[in-house]
Amino acid sequence: MKSLSKRNRTRYLLILAIIVTVPFYCLGIVLLGVNRTPEVPTPTLTMIPPTETLTPTTTLTVYITGTFTNTPTASETPLPTNTPTVTDTPTATPTPTFTQTPTFTQTPTFTITPTEIATETNTPETPTEAGTS
Repeated sequence: MKSLSKRNRTRYLLILAIIVTVPFYCLGIVLLGVNRTPEVPTPTLTMIPPTETLTPTTTLTVYITGTFTNTPTASETPLPTNTPTVTDTPTATPTPTFTQTPTFTQTPTFTITPTEIATETNTPETPTEAGTS
């Protein structure tokens, strides 16, 4: 077997495995056939009550009735009611305020009028006699 190639060696091993397993397949088929005994059903007496079958049927009858009536209906409308409403009203509270009012203070102003301006006048002096009154 040393001279066989790997391919031939694998082929011989697979054929050997098939040949070895064939008897087990045959034994299984024989056992399945031997255990086949016909089963005889045993009769049992059962009382079956008669059954009633109810089939519902629907019959459609076409009819058209046209009756129109106008019936007035009275409806009561409630009137508005006066409901007192509480309203918060702000109350004026006097707040003291301090306002500075301008005061007018007279300040002295120096003005020079033309009459007070000293002017030099050249007035010739007149001789006065002494002793005359």
